[in-house]
This record gives sequence, structure tokens and C-alpha cells, in this order.
Amino acid sequence: MKLHTIRAMAKSFQISYTEPFSSEKCFNALYRSEDEILYRLEHQRIYRLINVGGNNIPVVISKGADHVLLETERELKETEIFYLTQYVQNWFDLNKDLTPFYQLLQKDSRLAHLPEQLHGLRIVGIPDVFEAICWSIIGQQINLTFAHKLKRRLIEHYGTKMEWNGTELHHFPSPEAMMEIDEVYLHSTQQFSRSKLKYLKNVAEAFSSGEISREKLLSFPTFEERQNLLTSIKGIGVWSANYTLMKALNQPEAVPYGDTGLSQALFNLGIIDDRKDIKSMERFFEDFSGWEAYLVFYLWSSL
Repeated sequence: MKLHTIRAMAKSFQISYTEPFSSEKCFNALYRSEDEILYRLEHQRIYRLINVGGNNIPVVISKGADHVLLETERELKETEIFYLTQYVQNWFDLNKDLTPFYQLLQKDSRLAHLPEQLHGLRIVGIPDVFEAICWSIIGQQINLTFAHKLKRRLIEHYGTKMEWNGTELHHFPSPEAMMEIDEVYLHSTQQFSRSKLKYLKNVAEAFSSGEISREKLLSFPTFEERQNLLTSIKGIGVWSANYTLMKALNQPEAVPYGDTGLSQALFNLGIIDDRKDIKSMERFFEDFSGWEAYLVFYLWSSL
């Protein structure tokens, strides 16, 4: 972790990154729906509520000359600066050197345009593992527009919110709050399927009991062990596990095979002839060992 000028107490601080990094491409990749309420993007400034040690801290994230700048309204302790720095670094994968990835892309004529088209784009992740898993469950077998509407309804009913400088900021529900969701109400009036509500509660219970946590996932040395831990929870299939490991832990091998957008992008580029041909997809990704998740994100972004 790299910091510029850490003070014991500060209202703003700088976070370094490895070039190439395009804040414009990364920040714009966040904006997927009018129903997204976990952050606000205005004039290339991100407004977000981040939970640090049980306290919600409102922050503004923007791009400086050679750094990412994080600002808030009160003096921050050094431990809070450390946590927020890690959060932002994980969110935008700031320490990754993309040079080897671009060299791989340029070896394939079908992909050689991507380094220029998407230069500096990082995997825009979901640093909170619990949120990432829940989002993968909410989005199962429905279109993205409807998934965002469901997520917003869940956050508005069971998340936390704060008014800050005229802006309403929201935080995703905690596992404890998720365990208390009213399944009858959400199914009958908010269009949630009964199975998704059961799965969300299963995940909430697993996190509340300590069966799953970011720390526990990281304690496993292999991708397969991490994937197996997640899929041991009813409601988390291989797609959801891989999506979570890709977005929350930057796991290179985590390819969400079967994803509609991924299949479409590969088909558009002439890499596969059949959108359901998983074996051909797996063979294709073998040439991008260590960069599979990045290739998925770039293929999504090419659509």
C-alpha cells in the first residue's frame, strides 16, 4: 500500500496508483443505472458512504494530477486513512500494472484494439464481499435494469442512509439487517422471488456466523478452495462465486462462464460461433493465464 503524506489526523489524503490509469474510464464504468444509489457520480467526483469499523464515513473521491484524492468532512484517524486507502485501491485495482495484459491483447488481432480503446481502465470492483455476493444473487436470471431496481428497493428498506451536503448517501444492508428482511412483503410488493430472498438470508447467516468473510476467503491459498467455500452456501452457484471472486478479490481465474454479456462479446469478436459453447470459451481463456478476469471486464466494456 502506498500513501502520500499520511498525517495522524486529516480531512483529505492522496492515494497513489500505477500507470496507466484512467479515472474517467473507471468512474464512468460505475454508472450503470439511474437506480444506483450506493454512490453518486457528478463531474468526475464520486460521493460514497463507506463503513469503517462500524462507522459510516461520507467521502468524495476524485482524480488529482498524479493521485486519487479522498476528502471527507471530519478529521480522520490514521487507522481510518489506512482502511479507506485499501478500500479505494481494491475498488479500482490501483496497484495493477496493465502492461503485461496489453502485450497479451496485442498478440491477438481480434483483441488488439482494446488496449487503445480502453487504455487505463481497471476492474471496477465491489470491495465488500457480502455486497458482491448479494448483488450476484439479485441479478440471477433477470436483466440488469430490473436487477438495479430490486437492489435499490432492498437498500432503501434495509440499508442505512445519511444526508451530507445536500446529497442523500446510502450504504448496503449489513448481514444482520438482511437476516431480518420481510420475505412476504418483498415478494408480494417489491417483486423479489421467494428463492432469491431465501438465498439472501442464507448468505446473511453465513456472514453473521463467520462461516464466510473476506478474511476467511483470503486464508485459502487457491482459487478452487475459495470457490468451494462460496458454493457450499445454498444459493451461490459457480457463476455467482466466480463473479464475487472477480469483483471483490480481483481473483484472476474467476471467469463467470455462462454470463450473457461475456458470451455476446466473444461472439461479436468472432472468437466463438455458439454463445453456449463453454468449452471453446475455456480454451480461449487459457492463453490469458493470470489475466482472465481482466479480459472478462474488457470484453464487457467493449459491448
